[in-house]
Amino acid sequence: MIGPLPSPRHELFAQAVASGMSASKSYALAYYRPRNGATRASAARLLTNANVQRRIDELRVEAAEQAKASLQVLIPALEEQARDALTAGRLREASTLVRRLQEI
Repeated sequence: MIGPLPSPRHELFAQAVASGMSASKSYALAYYRPRNGATRASAARLLTNANVQRRIDELRVEAAEQAKASLQVLIPALEEQARDALTAGRLREASTLVRRLQEI
C-alpha cells in the first residue's frame, strides 16, 4: 500500500480515474484545464507514471473490498425479505426481491 500520492493533483487524478472517469476528464479536473488534445496527451503521459498507476490500482482494490462488504450485508437481507414475503403470501413482492437478487 503506497497511500496518497505526494502531489495533490496526482492524487486527485488517480482518484478520479479509479472512480471510472476518463483519464482526460480526470486530468482536466485535477489541473483545471480545458479538455483538448494537450489534456489528453498529458493524461496519457501521467497514466504511465508507475506511482500513479499503483495508486489507481490501490484505490480500485479498496473500492472493490467496500463493495464486497456491502453485498455481504445486502444479499442476506434481501434473501430474508424474500422468504418473509413468500411465507406471508406476498408473491409479487417476493418475485421483485428475487429479481433484485438475480441482478446482483
